[in-house]
Amino acid sequence: MLVGLAGCGPRLTDSEVLNYAPTAYDKRLFDQPPKILDSLRGFDVVVEYKCSDICPNYTVRVIRFELPDDSSCNEAGGRRTYFELPPFSMQPKGEYCVPTVLLDNWDRYVK
Repeated sequence: MLVGLAGCGPRLTDSEVLNYAPTAYDKRLFDQPPKILDSLRGFDVVVEYKCSDICPNYTVRVIRFELPDDSSCNEAGGRRTYFELPPFSMQPKGEYCVPTVLLDNWDRYVK
């Protein structure tokens, strides 16, 4: 839907990010590198898939900001949050800068 739109026309809006978040996704993408969806307020929005143990069944989708070293999450219009990773995950809990619109509508987000 939005993946691959970087550089093509207008940038993402909060509504577009919110509309993307509840869409179904292929849990077999867990071995793919993060992908840039586009930018929101000048900051790249990235989607990545995390999994360990029983993959792809326990894949978790993370939609987050990719922040330059000199930027804060607040500047991007996001808030830091932790994603619960699959049971028995060898990966540490991930703290990410997530667009605020997703946190304000957390119940709609298909993780």
